[in-house]
Amino acid sequence: MFKIILLLLSMTFGTSQAVSFNCSYSSTSWTTLGSIYTCEVHNSATITSLDAAQIDSVSGTHQLGHNNDIVEAFSILYKGLIHYFPRNLNKIFKNLKAIQIYDAGLKEIRQGDLKYFPNLMILYLDHNNLGILEKDLFSFNPNLEVMSLYGNRITHIDPNVFDRLTKLKSLNLEFNTCISMNAANNSAVQNVIKTASTKCSNSDYLNLQHKVKNLEAASVNLTSDELKEKLENLENKFKNSTFLNFFQGTLDVIKAVQVKKAQEEAATIKSEACSALEAQMDEKIADLKEIVSKLQSIMSSSVKNEAAVSCKEVNEVSKINEKIDVKFDEIERKLEEKIEEIVKKK
Repeated sequence: MFKIILLLLSMTFGTSQAVSFNCSYSSTSWTTLGSIYTCEVHNSATITSLDAAQIDSVSGTHQLGHNNDIVEAFSILYKGLIHYFPRNLNKIFKNLKAIQIYDAGLKEIRQGDLKYFPNLMILYLDHNNLGILEKDLFSFNPNLEVMSLYGNRITHIDPNVFDRLTKLKSLNLEFNTCISMNAANNSAVQNVIKTASTKCSNSDYLNLQHKVKNLEAASVNLTSDELKEKLENLENKFKNSTFLNFFQGTLDVIKAVQVKKAQEEAATIKSEACSALEAQMDEKIADLKEIVSKLQSIMSSSVKNEAAVSCKEVNEVSKINEKIDVKFDEIERKLEEKIEEIVKKK
């Protein structure tokens, strides 16, 4: 599931660059097909990365009454830099029966490159740098009759890669690393296939393939740090392997998963930290509210006490004043009595 997600994410890998081909259109003779309308590419377009493998346009002047839908063969014959199979070729030429990429530096060919050509009958990829024929490579090309991979650097051929090619009657694998055989009829083809399955099963490739598949499956349950560590270990272990580039697409997807996980984990940590900080702030606010409440209570009690003290003092003063008044009345009465006594004596 992560693979699907990260393929959509793929995210992440930048904007594709487009390439243009210039075609010379003519009727050309092809083995078993006779003369068919062909696009021969002669300009020096380059495809040195997967991002630059998409065809933007094809120029050239068609013969009278012809168009792209009538083109049945596509051929690159110049010595160039076509490291990857041109993408979108099927959208420009929808009815191809023959494809030839000759001496162009082609490094790999995948099922996804060929799946859009169900009517393909001839495939010539001579004098390139192909190293691997992966399982199910030709699953969508059951009509293939003629195939030549002469002069490549093939070191691994999956034992089942030719299983669905029941119509194959010519197979040239001469001058490759693990095999050099050519077959021009059906029975000879079967012999070449049998030999290839024995001589071209490369243990280094199979080991790397197994580890990449396991890592891809495990990526769902690993943390970003664990996934990053395993990716680095795998790449370091196989850094000198000629097969590592073949799995680069899958490794890029796993790396995208690792990056996405790291972002999600960072977001989770940030969210948890914010939640903890908010909880601490709420706790502090509650403490402050309690302190303010106590202060208000103390202040209110103090005011009341002060008011009570004031009232008490007033009462005491009032009582003293009453006593003073009584004393004055008594003194005044005694003075009056003394005055009366003095008056009588006179």
